[in-house]
Amino acid sequence: MNEPDIRTISPKLIKAYREAVYVIQIGDREIALQVNKASPQLAKLMKEWEVSTAAFLTAFNPFSQVLDPQENEARQKKMWADAQPMCPKIFPGIGRDKNDQWPHELSMLALGIHQQDAQALADQYEQNAFLWISNEQGFVSLKLRHPIAEATDQELQEWMLGLSQPHMLALLRGAYPDVKWLMTISEAEMEHWLFPQYWDLNQPWPLATPDGTAISAGTEMDRMFKLTASGLEKLHS
Repeated sequence: MNEPDIRTISPKLIKAYREAVYVIQIGDREIALQVNKASPQLAKLMKEWEVSTAAFLTAFNPFSQVLDPQENEARQKKMWADAQPMCPKIFPGIGRDKNDQWPHELSMLALGIHQQDAQALADQYEQNAFLWISNEQGFVSLKLRHPIAEATDQELQEWMLGLSQPHMLALLRGAYPDVKWLMTISEAEMEHWLFPQYWDLNQPWPLATPDGTAISAGTEMDRMFKLTASGLEKLHS
């Protein structure tokens, strides 16, 4: 008997999620969110509503397959209705690509929702991911509902064509072994993880590792003290 195919998400699509802008609409003002970044405005909003969690979700385009606008809007209205019993407040929002070239996806910010309820909504409406916030800093995490796919040979070749020679040499040396996650991050972040020998102890780290694991805010010196205090070694020492 053949085993069922396991749904995965390509590194390229995960990078698009990370580069997108997610906008919360609150009356005549907006709060823009981005993955792996903290939003003081969102943190303030959560404090005002006395909640410690929030999720940004959409029902548009299941598994990134584009539907017609009417069907997408109907799905979003149903998701909103389904979410109302799960949380004290919902704000409307939109998701858009970084260059604002593609149609916006109507979305919502569910304040005070439990993570398992957010996961259930994402799965019910066939979404690859949603945004999750559960900290006082308003740090935004991307929660994938399926594992990352291994890059195809063609995807890997196309990505490597855009790398500089130093980046290529660092990859060949195995500076960061899990290449598929490197394919999902910005050039600045890649620079950080490929060249740990050049880390500046007075500069802040990225707020997450390439696989999306959150790292506490602060300079590298701050982090080393925290890691040492926890009995851990610095990454890539």
